[in-house]
Amino acid sequence: MNANGVLGAGPGKYRVGVLALANDQVIERDLARLLPGDILTCTTRIAFDGDCTLERLAEMAPLIAAATRLLHPQAPLAAVVFGCTSGTVAIGAGNINAAIHSAAPGVPVFDPLHAACAALAHLGARRLHLLTPYQPALAEQMAHWLGERGLQTARRFDFGITDSADISRITPQAILAAARRLPAGEADAIFLPCTDLQSLPVLDEIQAATGLPALSSNSALAWMLLRRLNVPGRLPGLRPPTAAPPTATPTRRQEHATLP
Repeated sequence: MNANGVLGAGPGKYRVGVLALANDQVIERDLARLLPGDILTCTTRIAFDGDCTLERLAEMAPLIAAATRLLHPQAPLAAVVFGCTSGTVAIGAGNINAAIHSAAPGVPVFDPLHAACAALAHLGARRLHLLTPYQPALAEQMAHWLGERGLQTARRFDFGITDSADISRITPQAILAAARRLPAGEADAIFLPCTDLQSLPVLDEIQAATGLPALSSNSALAWMLLRRLNVPGRLPGLRPPTAAPPTATPTRRQEHATLP
């Protein structure tokens, strides 16, 4: 058949495996919008339907290797993405990498937090506003994780959601409204963690409103994949920082605030 030109190389130049949580409704859509046709994503799911707490998230650890084995077994993978930001904190990147490599030896592994750290370093950002969907206790752990890697949290706003199924229901308009409350002069960038958060549609609007680069978990993963695979692409919210617009409204200094 090959001699007659029936079979080719298949779609996409690069194949990337994505391990998504069972109830994540956003990561696949975002990556499809962010990545060009040269990068084909193959997604499988990790069973999860619980509360978004460190304890429940850590329960996914024994499921990672089996989920990795479900990724396209006949085609070589250019990378495997672990699609859970808070899960990276709960399980640990080293444990995640070991589990994935037990099923896919030698394949580069990317998680949202390390991808975000790399993208923020590229932007020269050291001081962040953190806008999360989480309960303050989980968000505090994420801020601590980032702080250990040299990224200081200037302000933090949490939507205060525990049920993981509700995170994807936060509207982009609510995310934009929360971001507009963050004072631009106190930070170098805004990071919006969680692969299931609908922040991608408003990243450019957040940057326009605050003058700060705006990075989501999914745009960070896309940035890392484009960079490592040397594939050109334009990502929203990642233009160099500009002066704060005159409409930016300062808020009272605080470590975090839970939005209604």
